[in-house]
Amino acid sequence: MIMTKLKESTRSQHEALESVVDVMNRTLTSEGYKSLLIKFYGFYSAIEPRLPHGEMLEAGLDIRPRLKTQLLEADLKYLGMAPSSISPLIGVPQTRNAAEAFGAIYVMEGATLGGQVITRHLKQHLGLTPEQGGAFFNSYGREVGPMWKAFGAAVTAYSEKHPENDDVIVRSASDTFDSFRKCFEQPLHAEAAGW
Repeated sequence: MIMTKLKESTRSQHEALESVVDVMNRTLTSEGYKSLLIKFYGFYSAIEPRLPHGEMLEAGLDIRPRLKTQLLEADLKYLGMAPSSISPLIGVPQTRNAAEAFGAIYVMEGATLGGQVITRHLKQHLGLTPEQGGAFFNSYGREVGPMWKAFGAAVTAYSEKHPENDDVIVRSASDTFDSFRKCFEQPLHAEAAGW
């Protein structure tokens, strides 16, 4: 099963990413949160436009309700930053076809799984709500479980129909984890900080 293969094959990269993205830090400040959002925006604004919408729809996954760039833009604007001043990350993985896109989306969808816990944390520690600076982490609200299951069903159906592409899906997920981690390891450029 492709979901199990994805999880097992990318475990170390997943852990490496989590070690550099610490949203649940109890000492997270407003400035630290802004820095995180800038990096998330740099990543999502680079990779989402590359996703092959039509091909994904044919493969059984409508990605339009899963796009996060607009949520990040809303959060950044609420916090007084101009998204247009933030450059998209260079070097995100190619997503030229459904197999590569499924691998990338696996990483991005996985990033939503802790959303409800993070949303509560942001409200408790920074006073942010989904309507006021916390839309990105609350992306699916209470639908996070069903959205993850629907993604799993779509990638599984695709894998069963195109088993020859399983290695491409896994490699793309691996590349996406690495790209995401590198994004968070890079220092912010002064002009991107916007404050």
